Amino acid sequence: MKIENWNPSEITRRQFIRTGAAGLAAAGMNPLVFGQTSKVPLKLPMRRYGRTGLNISSIIGASNMTPELIPLAVKAGVNYWHKADKWTPETMPAAIKSQPRESYYMEIIVPRVRGNHRTGVIEEEEHYQYVKDSLKKSGLRYFDVFKHYFGYHSIEEVKTNAGMIRAFERLKKEGLVKHLVLSQHHYNDIGGDMAYDILEYLIDNTPYEGVQLFFSYGAPKEMEEVVAYAKKKDFGTIAMKTMKGIGRAIEDDNLKAILEDPRFKGSRPGEATVKWLMSNPNLDAAVIAMKSFAEMEENFGAAMQASLGAHDRRVLDQLAAYNDGRTCMLCSECVSKCSEDIAIADIFRYERYAMDYHELDRARKEYSLLTKNGTSCISCGDCMSACGSHINIMEKLKDVHSLLG
Repeated sequence: MKIENWNPSEITRRQFIRTGAAGLAAAGMNPLVFGQTSKVPLKLPMRRYGRTGLNISSIIGASNMTPELIPLAVKAGVNYWHKADKWTPETMPAAIKSQPRESYYMEIIVPRVRGNHRTGVIEEEEHYQYVKDSLKKSGLRYFDVFKHYFGYHSIEEVKTNAGMIRAFERLKKEGLVKHLVLSQHHYNDIGGDMAYDILEYLIDNTPYEGVQLFFSYGAPKEMEEVVAYAKKKDFGTIAMKTMKGIGRAIEDDNLKAILEDPRFKGSRPGEATVKWLMSNPNLDAAVIAMKSFAEMEENFGAAMQASLGAHDRRVLDQLAAYNDGRTCMLCSECVSKCSEDIAIADIFRYERYAMDYHELDRARKEYSLLTKNGTSCISCGDCMSACGSHINIMEKLKDVHSLLG
């Protein structure tokens, strides 16, 4: 089919990937929002990322985004790139490189050393050298954002180990990094603290300027509260793991049949979730996994509208009902009841990679690194009362082990 004869409503993902944004533009079609009305603005909303002062897109990008989508993301205004240190001069997208360097922000993730995010340590000199080596590999002169990846194990560790902060400060003096943020997980499975407790301390007592944190529809009140507190203190927030159960939900025939009811017309689970995120005045931005043009069109279109309507709320309520008993909120409350100290929430996070993001290899790799996996469960049932999502944790651990083990 010749491009000049295409009907925008009939364009497939394969055609999109083969032709690219330039081809669609040549056909007289908006390469981001074809199929939507011209009233939808092209650019994503921009928001101030807390104390960093950076004006970033409400949906940020990541180096693992499907390459064909990156030019469209840039055109839509995406200007913050998570895990940018994974690019080399050869793999960095031309759509980004063609812009003035000061118009976009590149983030490096700095992990613990000599182990994973549970077993590894914080060590100033190694983090300092890691960033310098990453700059050489990436071909960049500097990273805008230095991110302490996975965060601290406890408030006590924040108080006693300033290695990550000192590494950042040395690099900042050399003009190699500009802003200090972190992503933060729960660590009660290893005797540490919950993310929201650690964050409250960080906001008030450290030079960190922002955080990437678990935040999805139905988030525990403690996470809602820490996001609100962060806003009050001008501490930046970016939501991650936002699309709770949506990957499997949209493929479920029973749910699809339910959503055909006229009550749900005008919205879809992903669209409603993005609007919920964007309508939260305390949240600065979100990172959302997108594998296809259809997902990008839906997510960006929803972000551009931002407001949450009654039909969206009905869809979210139906999605919550679908997820109840099935999809983990990653709140980690169950872990505090587990006599075996199994990282239940992380195991269910890996299940999300497999079931919702369709990244089975990644999920199996992460699962294989656990000291204790689903087979460590002794079926005592102590965890069950702590689950706000009403999941049969004992049975689900067996199922996830069958999938990933």
